[in-house]
Amino acid sequence: MAAALMGLAAAPAALADLAVQHSSTAVAESAGNGNGVPEPGDTLAVTENVMSLDGDQTFTGVSGTAASSFAGATVTAADSPYPDLVFGLPTANTNPYSVALGTGVECGVAVPMALTVHTSVGDTNVPFEVPTGAVGPFDSYESSDVPRSIPDGELIGYSSDLTIAGTGGRVKGLRVRVGHITHTYDGDLTLYLISPDGREVKLVGGKGADGDDFVDTVFSDTAASRITSTTAAPFTGTFKPVQALSAFDGAPLSGSWKLKVVDDSFGDIGTIDAWGLDVAPAMCAPQPPPPPPPPSHDCGQHNSTISGTGNGGSKKPPKDKPCPNA
Repeated sequence: MAAALMGLAAAPAALADLAVQHSSTAVAESAGNGNGVPEPGDTLAVTENVMSLDGDQTFTGVSGTAASSFAGATVTAADSPYPDLVFGLPTANTNPYSVALGTGVECGVAVPMALTVHTSVGDTNVPFEVPTGAVGPFDSYESSDVPRSIPDGELIGYSSDLTIAGTGGRVKGLRVRVGHITHTYDGDLTLYLISPDGREVKLVGGKGADGDDFVDTVFSDTAASRITSTTAAPFTGTFKPVQALSAFDGAPLSGSWKLKVVDDSFGDIGTIDAWGLDVAPAMCAPQPPPPPPPPSHDCGQHNSTISGTGNGGSKKPPKDKPCPNA
């Protein structure tokens, strides 16, 4: 019994619950069409920055193993050492991981990856994604599902739809335009955007106190600042959302998008009057065609020896066929 218990104690856990998380991902084209954009058909050099959230220790003996079960993605260089992971410091793999994308991968898709981080105290999983495609031109869309009443004091909230027609394409850039929301206590409201595949991003929440309305409010990742407790309603201008809109990169462009508004306190009512989206699709360039095969010819080759019938059956010597411009 003691031996069995010792064996169980010595067996390593498959994965430890270490406080290590994804920080950022950098991708470079190492082989492909040479335009520097990660695209179907390219081989990519991937740098994955991870960060320790454990303030009590420094992780040593660190290395990583990258993998992906995504159809069309092949990890051709999976292992790399890392420096020690110090609390709060983003740290990159020493050698880039290499990921080859098949030509059938959809442009703009974010390829899911799994990184197993090995340390001296155990292993843990860190999921991350490899983006593809470049930002295309923005197109503007307006919701026709307005006006819509916002339920008072209802945590479920209400969603106004915006349907983008089409059957394909992936998002690579996005801005949210709130043309007008009528409400007499903005501090009650929280706004979310939901994509056709169910991703949800919080735009703003609990700001504006007893101020009225949203008027021509734009949410963009490139804005200089967020709406804060000191920002005056009706928030006319361009602001960073609470959560990054880049979370929608790789989402389906076509389908039903939703602006969800939650009024979490009783006493004031309002309506969603106008809103829309500016959406940029992912763009990818084709891979160059393979070089054509060499032309079929017999120039420069020896012709067959021909047996003669005269002079006792003598044979003619081999004769070469010259190549043009030789």
